[in-house]
Amino acid sequence: MKASLILALSVLLALPAHAESGVGDCATARDPGRCEAQRAALKACADARGPAKRACLDAALPPVDCSKASDPERCDKAQKAREVCNTKSGKELKKCLRDETPKKTKRTARKPAAPKN
Repeated sequence: MKASLILALSVLLALPAHAESGVGDCATARDPGRCEAQRAALKACADARGPAKRACLDAALPPVDCSKASDPERCDKAQKAREVCNTKSGKELKKCLRDETPKKTKRTARKPAAPKN
């Protein structure tokens, strides 16, 4: 009985340490500096809710470094869209971002090669 109780307690005490170490490790993030800044901002703004939390996070987070994006030009345009839409929230914000953000260009399907006779 005591052994199972000790085992259960050790498992419960190990869970928080395991959750912090593996999930969301900033060392493996694409931009570790921004990841750490985001974690700090989330801790600093934890008490805020709604628009106040958005304002707190916007003030605390550094801007996105589009030079590290897979498509820097599209990233720059998306950043400009966020600046244009920063006064909106909820459904209005989603609609504004959808209207302002550049669409991905679809690649046209290749025509099948002509059959060889």
